[in-house]
Amino acid sequence: MSPLTLRGIAKIIVLAISVLLVSSCGGSSGSSTRTNTEVASPDGDLLETGLQGQVPLADQLSGRAAQGYRKGLRLVGENTILDRGANFSMAWLDDCAYVTTTSPGQIFGPASSPYIDPQFSALNGMAVIDASDPKNPKLIDILQSPAMIAPHESIQANQARHIIVATRGGGTALDVYDATDCRKPVLTASVNIGLGITLPPLPDLPGGIGSIDQGLAFMGHAMCITNDGLTAYATSSAQSNAVIDLTDLEDPKLIQLYSPASHDCGLNPEGTRLYQANFGFVSLGLGLPNGPAVGQNGLMILDVSGFQDRSTPPSPLLFGTQPPLVGFLGWTNILDGEAPTAGSHTARWFKNGGRSYVYSSDEWPTAGVCPWAHSRIIDITDDTNPVKVSDIILDVNKLENCAETEIDIANYSAHYVGFDDVNNATTLFMSYYTGGLRVWDIRDPANPFEIAYWHPAPNPNTPTVFLSEGFGSSGDRWDAVATYIRYRPETGHIWLAAYSAGFQILEFTDSAGPSAPKPTGP
Repeated sequence: MSPLTLRGIAKIIVLAISVLLVSSCGGSSGSSTRTNTEVASPDGDLLETGLQGQVPLADQLSGRAAQGYRKGLRLVGENTILDRGANFSMAWLDDCAYVTTTSPGQIFGPASSPYIDPQFSALNGMAVIDASDPKNPKLIDILQSPAMIAPHESIQANQARHIIVATRGGGTALDVYDATDCRKPVLTASVNIGLGITLPPLPDLPGGIGSIDQGLAFMGHAMCITNDGLTAYATSSAQSNAVIDLTDLEDPKLIQLYSPASHDCGLNPEGTRLYQANFGFVSLGLGLPNGPAVGQNGLMILDVSGFQDRSTPPSPLLFGTQPPLVGFLGWTNILDGEAPTAGSHTARWFKNGGRSYVYSSDEWPTAGVCPWAHSRIIDITDDTNPVKVSDIILDVNKLENCAETEIDIANYSAHYVGFDDVNNATTLFMSYYTGGLRVWDIRDPANPFEIAYWHPAPNPNTPTVFLSEGFGSSGDRWDAVATYIRYRPETGHIWLAAYSAGFQILEFTDSAGPSAPKPTGP
């Protein structure tokens, strides 16, 4: 996620004024013709009332949106994580989930962070949740360390080695946890992987967000890890990517930094190909070495076999050369039906029918930038010639609907992903900010279709700040889903974390249709 522009902030302010105008014209909950209680279908569905993916302004004002929307999914269990809000990223091992808070205080300033209030400072960080009882997931602890206090999108867990890794959002800290017992992660190392400066504490904010570690050459943002858990690639959007050797959990080492940077990344199972989501707009906005031609987004496929087998030695200097380019597929946001601010974000490998693909989503995580970013499926079976086979576009993403969606003060951008089986994927799970969780049948990757969705009911007990509506949640009117999604084939359960509602476990209902995956366990 990238910083709000002044233009974006101005749009949010205008949209906020529009809410007041609608309210003054009889759109408040007291005068609405809608009732505050919708009748659910026999399957428990509570269907969207507007466009596909939409949380209409009328529903926000009437109270209908606060009930959430759902089709083909129902809640099994949840934990609100002490009502802290700002839940933004999630990783998992075994029966444990790890949910971290976003770092909006660093990215957007104090006006967007509930953690300027000291009562929330102890709630910021990695929540460890024991989900062995799916109906009653329990909060075990909230862990804080230099990177985990504000990891933004970087938290990743590796099942092979039972480790959890994160970088500091906007900074240089790298934290490594040993989670041999998934309920009791132990910090084994916290190191710096680039150059940084520590800014003085913000004034007049008692117990506030404190000093900010601002990275130079590297600014932590997101991450991907090889399946063997030995190598991590940390992205920074605006400056460089970091290649990290995790062989020694007590002494992780930087192999090298290199440009172009990427917004986020993914890897093939062998760890020999790196899929970079290059965020062209950052190049356009900042003029930094961040990808292909200025303003162009795309999927970059790099040969990283030299890092995987360690035949590429660590760079004696901070920077090294870019890994060899295998293939590239680019697109321009406006020509692809997106707002000028949209940029490549997610790039995750999966296999279907013997062919290899990358799920690629664009992102711009704020209100007021219609048409919001969507996603696509790219065939990389021949990785020298990646080919887009389909776009996944909700109705809220379409230009012709902008007049209807702009007034919602919501964020309808695609974000992260999950699969029923990454090695033989038939079902795609997408987090879509205000659009909630979307579930698509991808048995034919060229013709995906939606089978289920879930907008969590917002938790009104979470702290709400004005700018959070641009990318997170209104607190009492609607909620957002931004995390990676876990599907557990043995139980058929789906794990996610919502911005205000917290950690949730879902399962399919019959209305998802016959193509929804079925549990493989007894």
